[in-house]
Amino acid sequence: MRRRIPSTTALVCFEAAARCENFAQAARELNMSQSALGRQIQGLETQAGQTLFRRERQRVQLTGAGRMLLADLSPQLDALEAAFYRLRTRDNPFGALNIGTYPTFGSRWLMPRLAALAREQPRLTINTITYMSNDEVDPALVDLAIVQGDPPWPGFRAERLMPEPLLAVAAPSLMAEAAGDPASLLDLPALQHRTRMQSWEIWFASMGRALPARPQGPLFGQYEMLIDAARYGHGVAILPEVLVRRELAEGQLIRAHPHACQTKSGYWLLTPQAKAGTSRIEKTRAWLLAQGAQDT
Repeated sequence: MRRRIPSTTALVCFEAAARCENFAQAARELNMSQSALGRQIQGLETQAGQTLFRRERQRVQLTGAGRMLLADLSPQLDALEAAFYRLRTRDNPFGALNIGTYPTFGSRWLMPRLAALAREQPRLTINTITYMSNDEVDPALVDLAIVQGDPPWPGFRAERLMPEPLLAVAAPSLMAEAAGDPASLLDLPALQHRTRMQSWEIWFASMGRALPARPQGPLFGQYEMLIDAARYGHGVAILPEVLVRRELAEGQLIRAHPHACQTKSGYWLLTPQAKAGTSRIEKTRAWLLAQGAQDT
């Protein structure tokens, strides 16, 4: 069946006029005559069976129907423009590329490596988009995304980037040396991340032990704050090894227990299915996977 939608020309004319609140200004912006723009909008009103503008002297104002159409239409035009841009630049190895990541992982693992990528691909511009949880990953915004967890991720091609060993860490001011009995760590405040509340349980289970007591301690919404809390002696934390390498190397944190938990889950590299095959995305994807393999 034929789709009952207006021409894109009429919709673009309407959006420009609604934004400018002036037909003459909108026509200049679109490089067309004011009478031609007026005919496009008149045809749109006829097709919709609604008056979209109130004409008042030199300006126009949206009616209620016009405001409703603008609210629905603007994001659709943005998405259409973005889709055509992706199509036009699909085989271009240069340009811009959006990589999604968690803030702390991005600053501690991804950012130090992007300088090397810039040297290899100087005509490629990398933008970073951050999110706090996996359900915030938007395939329309990201070209590649790094997430932690377990597949599947519908709508994405998922490839394992690297594992995620978990360590128990604390400040030297809190503990002079690593504990012999892991259960003794729960005598101290247990620092926890709001989205990873099972970290202590997972860490104990990897030793074949049940969690001896419920962890008691403050919660944090970001890993950066959780790491700082551990560094300043507020308690013991179970943290991904990749996020605390610097603090361990500099002695700001120590291993509170020698056990390293090798989790079943890990970090994954996601590519939106609709963007797979794009030259610059595939080239950067291969580079990131090689970086993750070096970290294994």
